[in-house]
Amino acid sequence: MGRKEKKKRQLIFQVREYWENLEKKTLKKAADAFKISAATVKRYVHMSDAEIEGMDTPSDYPKRYSPMSDWLNIIYKMMCDGLSNETIYFYILQQDGFQLKKGTLAQYIYYIGKNNFPDRRLFNTKYIADLVYPPDVTVIYRSALLKYVLTCNPKTKKDKEIEKNIDIIKEKYPTVCRVENIFKEFHSVVMGGSADKLDEFLEKYEDGELESFCNGIKKDILSVKNAITRPESSGLVEGGNNKFKLIKRIVYGRSGLVNLEKKCRLAFMSTCKTFSLGSLV
Repeated sequence: MGRKEKKKRQLIFQVREYWENLEKKTLKKAADAFKISAATVKRYVHMSDAEIEGMDTPSDYPKRYSPMSDWLNIIYKMMCDGLSNETIYFYILQQDGFQLKKGTLAQYIYYIGKNNFPDRRLFNTKYIADLVYPPDVTVIYRSALLKYVLTCNPKTKKDKEIEKNIDIIKEKYPTVCRVENIFKEFHSVVMGGSADKLDEFLEKYEDGELESFCNGIKKDILSVKNAITRPESSGLVEGGNNKFKLIKRIVYGRSGLVNLEKKCRLAFMSTCKTFSLGSLV
């Protein structure tokens, strides 16, 4: 029995003894004497001897299921077999069914080893190496591949490693070809100068996986068509707007037009003799 259980059991006996010696038995008086609630006094008074003795043994509550529950028995059995913490850690990380964070797995390995195997070395991920691929394995990240297939400027240098393996990648993953073709088709529409081709593009892809993208263009289709057909560029204006917004947020924070106008006026009104802060509220 722990310290808290002993203290609670002692309090129960004190409350029961106090209750027996009370001439006028009122829950409020007993509760005020021990600074506990009346409901707690009532429960302590009506506890049987068997319930009090049962406090010596902890209750066997059902364990709450968590995504980690499926792996706890595996960790425990691998520890019983004498496998190292590092072996257990990397083995579970490589399983397809494991979708949790690395830190969660490391924490469970640490506590299972600490609570069930006192002589076992405690696990700490700070002192282990990360997963690495063999030297003969070529690693191509999805972000790098996406950048490669979406680059249309011939002057831009492309990843040489991807260039060596792009045919194999396209054969293995046909989605890469589809993404590249759709993007280049849309790029040619935007840079081609013909607004009619935009309608053809939207009609072709509006019922597929690009439905959301096509709907977004339709909401502001006039501006998109003007950008395609007209020689002027709005890059300078957009850049100026972005610079203005950045300076405004640095100086005044995220303010609407009303609050921004008041903050700008406040910088000059403080020098006026008739200045009143209430006029800005």
